[in-house]
Amino acid sequence: SEPSQERNIADNIHMGEEEMNRFVHRILKSSSASSIAGLGSKSTHPTAPAVQQLVNQELQHAKLLYFGEFHSESRIVAFQTELIKEWANCLGSSSSVGLDKNNPPRIHLIMEHFSVDMQPMLDGYASADATHKSFSEDDEKAFEELITSYKNDFGTEGHDLRPYRNLLQFCRQTTKGEPNNSCPENNEEASCEVHVHGGFIPRNHAARLNKECPDASSKIKFFDEMSSQRGYLPKESDAMRNALFEDGSSFKLRGSTEHRLLIQSLMRGTDLYSSSEVVEGHSAEEADEAVDEETPMSRLYQAQLLKDHAMGFRIASLMLDHYEAGRDSLSSDRYIVIAGFGHLKHHMGVPECVNRCLRQEALLHPNEQRRASAMDLLLSISRRPLSTESNIHQNKFGGNGSALIGCQMMYEVYLEDKYPPMIDAAEEASDDGAEDDGAEQTKRKLLKDLYLQHPKLLDEYLIKSPEISGPLLHFANGIAGFEHPSADFLFVYDEDDDNIIDGTDLDKTNKSKCPFQTDSANKDVKDETAEAYEQVGKTAGMKGNVAKARAIMSQIGYTEDDMAYIGDDDIYNFQGVANPHNVAKINFGEAVLDIGSGLGIDSFLAMRDCGADTCQLASEGVISAPFVVGVDLAESEVQHTTKRASERGYSVPQRIQFLCGDVEKLDKAFSLKNLPMETFDVCISNGAFCLVPDKFKAFENVFKSLKPGGRMAISTTTIVSDHLDPSFEWPVCMRMFASLESIQPMCERIGFKNVRIVDAESPMEMEIPIDEEGVNNNNGRQRFKIHGKYADQFEFLDNMDMDELCKVVTVYGEKL
Repeated sequence: SEPSQERNIADNIHMGEEEMNRFVHRILKSSSASSIAGLGSKSTHPTAPAVQQLVNQELQHAKLLYFGEFHSESRIVAFQTELIKEWANCLGSSSSVGLDKNNPPRIHLIMEHFSVDMQPMLDGYASADATHKSFSEDDEKAFEELITSYKNDFGTEGHDLRPYRNLLQFCRQTTKGEPNNSCPENNEEASCEVHVHGGFIPRNHAARLNKECPDASSKIKFFDEMSSQRGYLPKESDAMRNALFEDGSSFKLRGSTEHRLLIQSLMRGTDLYSSSEVVEGHSAEEADEAVDEETPMSRLYQAQLLKDHAMGFRIASLMLDHYEAGRDSLSSDRYIVIAGFGHLKHHMGVPECVNRCLRQEALLHPNEQRRASAMDLLLSISRRPLSTESNIHQNKFGGNGSALIGCQMMYEVYLEDKYPPMIDAAEEASDDGAEDDGAEQTKRKLLKDLYLQHPKLLDEYLIKSPEISGPLLHFANGIAGFEHPSADFLFVYDEDDDNIIDGTDLDKTNKSKCPFQTDSANKDVKDETAEAYEQVGKTAGMKGNVAKARAIMSQIGYTEDDMAYIGDDDIYNFQGVANPHNVAKINFGEAVLDIGSGLGIDSFLAMRDCGADTCQLASEGVISAPFVVGVDLAESEVQHTTKRASERGYSVPQRIQFLCGDVEKLDKAFSLKNLPMETFDVCISNGAFCLVPDKFKAFENVFKSLKPGGRMAISTTTIVSDHLDPSFEWPVCMRMFASLESIQPMCERIGFKNVRIVDAESPMEMEIPIDEEGVNNNNGRQRFKIHGKYADQFEFLDNMDMDELCKVVTVYGEKL
């Protein structure tokens, strides 16, 4: 494409975390068959912190990272950029062990995109001094000069470098001593240089092995040129030379059976992960022999190995040179290799060659110190990265362990054939004769919704798909019998550049609205809820089943003293899912807010606990703690509780009052009674949050209502997973429940500290040995009930374990 067109595309994409927020992606971990979820971050996006979590918890202390990419994919480069920035921040932080500000830590980025011959060009770009080819001080101009030099002065590699603009510019800024803008809060302290190295033998030389070396004599001349003259491979006298060939006479580069099968499968599309024992009509042994013969396939394999060996030699040599220079005594040098995934997959290819080079150096180098250094490095990278800095080898090796990150495009999982809403949408589009563009837009929206609203469900589809589970989880089961997974961490991304997550998508996620409802539907649900509880309030004065109410309250943690205080004239009006008082621990003298106060039971108990039921009044017209305010959506319930509070002898409204209001618009309800926000010491709620459409706004208003130092205890029902199976039609109440795992990070984003999700020990189903009808002295009239037997369309719930689907919890958090 034209450079000007490429530049426009690149200029519109700001890679890193900002760009990561704009497309569907997941990071899967092979060892746990799960995703790096990234929950608990201050970020407003549900998955953006995944890179931070990947680095901080998994990779921070690694010595060597391999990144297998598809070249010049902007979304992969966005991930790479954010990964390297985060790693640099971790290593450059003043909290890093052994940091010497006069000798900053270094990350060495070794890229397939640049040949070894291009190192002077890269050094000049990084330093912009007169030692090397002159580059402009201006980063944008310097990058254009790099592109020009890459094409005109060398022209051998042919990669599109423009998607790597931000990554290479970031590396340049670190070596020029410019501030690290990727972590503003650490700018004064963070200092980590990122040096770029060419990693490959030039492409034209790799092609020569296949085209110009038909016999042993031509190979002798070729390998002598590549080693003695050009330095791409170890010389004949070098210890590492023993890692190069299968034997000394054939000049056949060393590989492995598994690696041969892998390269063959990449070229032919062979399935190596099924239990079948044949590959395209051959057994594994026969297929290996076919590749091993002098055939076009075997020559291509040798060309592939040449690149792998050259890069392995380059990496091992760099690591040894840095290690022997003594910098690693300060925990300074780390390495990340970016190459095509085919050069790294299953820890074969380049990783194998690095290990072989170090092994031969450790065994055969004449210098004892060099042998010891090679052994140290070999041991260091032959394990998984350490999870802590406590290991004694941390400073000695400058990091411990290696890990491989791979990539896979989302379309290869074929969600449209597995995810029911996508299947239904495709069928509807087919039936309606819809245009392809319309069907594609629907598919894009469904994928974004699945990612933003149900990431765990997306993970399940990804991990269960054969395209991912085979290479990532069942790698040892197929005919190749790989020793390692295709990658330790797999970056699965939506390759559709037109499917962009915009502000509207993020707003819906951040506010945690019911994922099954549109805004208008949420309003309908709220209106329906208010109407139903209006009917409850209108019949609240009718006698109810006291014994049943006592049995339920006893099961969910209310004491005999609690129930005695409420008394038989009110207890049958209990509404709730748990006992928030056990978590709130209301103290004498406090101001209490009860959200969704219903028919007043929990508000009356709060009166007792804060002392407002017996405390003398302050000056006339002055409301001061202790007092209780209940807020409810239904006017009839507010009227009933206000009347009952007076009949119970409470001081209304000085010590207790009830307001008609919506928790999503709490400030409006308060303003009608001249109540300021930041008034309350504690907020309780018992079940009201179950049916709140906008959970984020509700918790945010609770936060605003509390004084500094205040706390909340919100009892609510949740969905145990982050989704309900969309193939069922669920009752609206269940569709409104928040997912269990979403609540803590949401509350932390709002500003709550010390957030805890407390198991309310309140079963969804309980046996009540009490006559359901109880005693009816209402002259044949019936009290209005919200909950009854499931409607016919929900009878499938009778056969489900509701305690596996749902969990009642009390959400505790503090406003500090």
